[in-house]
Amino acid sequence: MNAKLAFLGNVLLFIASVQPSRAEYVLGPEDQVTVKVYEWPDVGGDFKVGADGKISVPLVGVINASGVSTAQLEEVVVGILKQQSRFNDSPSVSVQIKEYRPFFILGDVQKPGAYAFRPGLTVLQAVSTAGGFFRMNDPGLLRLERDAIMQRSDLRILKEKLVALVARNARIDAERVGAEEVVFPDVDELDQNDPKVVALHERERGLFQARRGELEKQLTGFADLQKLYQGEIQAVQLQIQSEKRQAELVQKELDELRGLAARGLTSNPRILLVERTLAEIEGTQRNLDAIIMRARQSIAQAIQQAEELKTKSRERMDAESDAVAGEMRETRGRIEMAKQLIAEAETTAPLAIAKRVRNTGVEPRYEVARRTSTGATEQMKVESSEQVQPGDVVEVRTVPTEDLESGARLQTGTAELSATQR
Repeated sequence: MNAKLAFLGNVLLFIASVQPSRAEYVLGPEDQVTVKVYEWPDVGGDFKVGADGKISVPLVGVINASGVSTAQLEEVVVGILKQQSRFNDSPSVSVQIKEYRPFFILGDVQKPGAYAFRPGLTVLQAVSTAGGFFRMNDPGLLRLERDAIMQRSDLRILKEKLVALVARNARIDAERVGAEEVVFPDVDELDQNDPKVVALHERERGLFQARRGELEKQLTGFADLQKLYQGEIQAVQLQIQSEKRQAELVQKELDELRGLAARGLTSNPRILLVERTLAEIEGTQRNLDAIIMRARQSIAQAIQQAEELKTKSRERMDAESDAVAGEMRETRGRIEMAKQLIAEAETTAPLAIAKRVRNTGVEPRYEVARRTSTGATEQMKVESSEQVQPGDVVEVRTVPTEDLESGARLQTGTAELSATQR
């Protein structure tokens, strides 16, 4: 009985060890997640992690989803929703992975490229997904020249896209620093005198000048409005000074009339008329003060609107810069992949074919390039049973057994020679 329990315990421990825990996997660009808020179904939905590592959830906002697990992302969403007054208690939030980012496989396989990831996928299963090992009897794989031409066409398109992104990024940088002109950096392997490149630069320059002119026009409008109200204030202040002088004269006349009235030399109606005139002048002064107050309020509003315009412009440029930077990273990655596929079609694959012609037996070797949590890329040799992770680049190399035996004999001979010399 104890032996059976021990065996069952070992089986359970083995199952737990081969099943990756949910917290071990960290999200990254191109992962798709499903967010559910049970108290508020409209908040949730399916979201794809962008190139900048962020997702935008309704009523929650833009949050970083790269480098964190689904459990950690749940905590972030819960924390943000708890800060909102619409939730008194902690909401029930669930984050699940709907679709993993793809993995890549290249080398001696039938169909190298990017494939959808599924949990528990091993290196050998990944090879099967790519059509298995390279086989000489497949006519489609013998058309290496066609594959190279197609990859070179894709590479040219990707480079043109990179030029457009670099030009757009240069224009955005010029807008952010308030430069007078756009300076376009050189891009390797591209002719800056190409008519397409020149036209692209001219288009970005035109857009830069148009946006700059529109912003300056609006800011100038606000500045002119402030000057207009300042002029109005100065004119009203001069009018107030005139009214004050007139009030002083009327007050002087009123004092004289009151002196005469005390001696019985003038009538009260005359005094009442002068007092009414003085009251009208004082009322006019108060109206002029109100006009100045409204003008100063309008100046403050114009200044605030100008600052809001500048803030919105900076936010727009920052958002565009982040998006362009993400696209540039993705495009450069695809360019490197296309170069590797071209080298595979033009160099590596023909050499492998020649080896297969001479050697019928081959020994597969596997290497995996995996990005660590720190952002570095780790290259490691693995066995066929190694589990693949999303985003991995699996490289398959089939070494002829004749070469393996020659290498083993060479190592043995070297060891024997060293022993003899000792």
